[in-house]
Amino acid sequence: MHLFLKAAYFEVLKIFSRLRTYIGFATIAVLIPLIMFLVRKYGFDVQDHTLRSLGNSFLFVGSLVNGLLVSYYLMNVLWVHFPFFIVLVAGDIMAGEGAAGTFRILLTRPVTRFQIITAKFCATFFYTVTIVFFLGLFSIGAGMLIVGGGDLFVFDKGILILAQSEALYRFLLAYMLAVVVQMVVASLTFLFSTITSNGIGPIIGTYAVLAVFYILSVLKISALEVIRPYLFTSYFDVFFAPFCDPIPWSEILQKVGYLSCYIFGFYIISTIIFLRKDITT
Repeated sequence: MHLFLKAAYFEVLKIFSRLRTYIGFATIAVLIPLIMFLVRKYGFDVQDHTLRSLGNSFLFVGSLVNGLLVSYYLMNVLWVHFPFFIVLVAGDIMAGEGAAGTFRILLTRPVTRFQIITAKFCATFFYTVTIVFFLGLFSIGAGMLIVGGGDLFVFDKGILILAQSEALYRFLLAYMLAVVVQMVVASLTFLFSTITSNGIGPIIGTYAVLAVFYILSVLKISALEVIRPYLFTSYFDVFFAPFCDPIPWSEILQKVGYLSCYIFGFYIISTIIFLRKDITT
């Protein structure tokens, strides 16, 4: 256990010693405050569109826009754009070692192959948790600081008004679920990274799978209903579930269960491949 923990610690250090690791953090740190500043200065069109859709049913005085509302809509980046920061790091964690020819050096140490790949997988999980919650904390923090706090109005099959304290709790739950979603992406990239020694291949392969699965998930074709339950992208909307009333716990647990199976399955396949892999460089 001591060797494994030490290996996992050094894998985390390796990840955070690479420049590409900080691309995601830097992008978030620059883009989020800029968006919040623009919202404060020029307004947020989503409010106008929403009010127009409600017609004359409601009369609102003042503005519904605050940092929490903007942060809620920014969570949409977790669908397509945010996974790029995940695959950028996860795609290199195994393939980078193969390309550099350092696996043979690693295998001369007392740590086993199983411990090596598990340590790298745990380090990938640590990075995923870190960057997802960095997005959440930076988004909500910058939003409340620049745009301001207040109640959160959620428009989805009606109107749900959440007090600020309740909204923050639901954001916490949402980002915990977002970690599960992004870990599916990370574990798939990790699998591709185990297969190849080229850090670009896992990135392209993961995005190709995501693109195909997304298309199959949203196409309104009855014939696709048979395969849709087997597409992990069909459950990627789970991080929006905490903003329903009441919170659909059974749906959340079901979707998290499916996504966890994919994560564990990709990890098992990666482990089997690595244990049997003939490392000659």
